Order: sequence, then structure tokens, then C-alpha cells
Amino acid sequence: MTQVLIVDDQRMPREYMEHTITDSQNFEIAGSVSSADLAVTICQRQPVDLILMDVCTAGNKDGIEAAAEIKAKFPKIKIIIVTSMVEVSFLERARNAQVDSFWYKDISPEALIDVIDSTMAGERLFPNETPTVKLGIGSSADLTATEIKVLRLVCDGLEYGEIAKELNCSVNTVKTHISHILQKTGYANKIRLAIAVTNKKFIIPSLPEDKEI
Repeated sequence: MTQVLIVDDQRMPREYMEHTITDSQNFEIAGSVSSADLAVTICQRQPVDLILMDVCTAGNKDGIEAAAEIKAKFPKIKIIIVTSMVEVSFLERARNAQVDSFWYKDISPEALIDVIDSTMAGERLFPNETPTVKLGIGSSADLTATEIKVLRLVCDGLEYGEIAKELNCSVNTVKTHISHILQKTGYANKIRLAIAVTNKKFIIPSLPEDKEI
């Protein structure tokens, strides 16, 4: 019987995943925890074949960090990242962590059990891109990669000079990028922009990110 570890700090999604596993014929719950830190410990102590790993969990590690650590130590364990957040960096980070599949809880057309079956059969399932999020009068698809980098630092609370230093560019360049973002989204200022973007979970402040421009 395939042993499945569930990692999610929210009760309802965790219970949904538990029911999905218990209702199946081929899988058994090896554990159900709220912390990605605990996932690493459990894998060291007992057999685990598959992990359903949320990104934002309790503990000191997020799910992708924990997944990378587990994959390095136990490469045969299959890991599916599951998340309800459309944070723009998650897909790339998950691929770099060498996880096996990626599933958006509230958006993906595939049922979770189908993703699990395909993953255990050796397939790697990833969305082609982060889902588009409506931002004011525009959408996240309207933003360039550089504008997203600038926007991340705005959401982290950095001022123009600090952003310029982080990205190794001039303050005027930063102001131009922010002006373009405000024009595309229709927000009155960068504070309202940051609040809106954070609330929509398109960018979660203070996640690791390449700071080159």
C-alpha cells in the first residue's frame, strides 16, 4: 500500500486530502501534519512514498524548501506541491526543487486523485504558467518580468532608493517601472497597489527571489 504524507496547516484542505486518500484503494495515510519541518522528520523515521505538500505551512520552512531537502535525501519519494495561492514564483521554485507535480487546489481542472495516480505512474504534471490574476483595471498577464520583480520589492515595503539598490539600477528607472505598473492596473499609488497584490496572493512578501534585473 502506497504510504502518503499530507502537509497542510489549514484544516479543511487537509481533511479533503485525507478523505481523498482514505477513499482510494491503493493509498494509505502515513501522517497528516501542519508543518513542513515535521515532514522532513517523518521521512527520516518511517516509510513514505508520496507527499502532498502545501507551500505556506506552519514551522520554519515553507513547503518548497522542505520538498527540496526531502528530494535531496530521499529522491524516490514522490512530492506533489498543492497550493491555493497563485504566487508568481511558486512554479519555478517547485521545478528547481525537483518535485514531481504541482496542483492548484482551487483552480486546476484535474482532480487531485488523478494527479496522484499520474504522478505515481511516473508522470510530471505542472501547469504551463501561473494563473492570471485581475489587478484593478488590468491583470497580472499585463506585467513584464521586470515589473514583477519591482512589484515584489514594493510589496516588501522597500522605497525607491532601496529598490534601485536591490536591482542595481537608477531611482528614475524604478519610478518609471512603478509608473507603468500603476497605469496598467489603475491603482492610485504604490501602497494601494501593494495591498491589492498581496491580498490577491499574486505576490507574497519576503519570499526568496532573484534580485537581478
